[in-house]
Amino acid sequence: MELEHREFLKEHYNNYETAVSGFIRDIDASILRRYEDIYKKYVDAGFILTIWCGACRMDLILRLYRYYESLPIENIEPIIKTKKKKNG
Repeated sequence: MELEHREFLKEHYNNYETAVSGFIRDIDASILRRYEDIYKKYVDAGFILTIWCGACRMDLILRLYRYYESLPIENIEPIIKTKKKKNG
């Protein structure tokens, strides 16, 4: 994945966190279009985002970040800080 796209995903990681929580906040149309462009490049070239559909926006964000997280470590820098389990 290109550095520019990784940086964009890092910058807007909070959108993924809210989507994982089960809701999606209002996101600027230019950011959504950028998500769509990245999704088309790496996941599905024929994808079309219905920008007014909250479930569609959430699905796009969830799928894109899950794709990003599935890439081999050599190809990406981790953006999620793993939480260590407390003993006891």
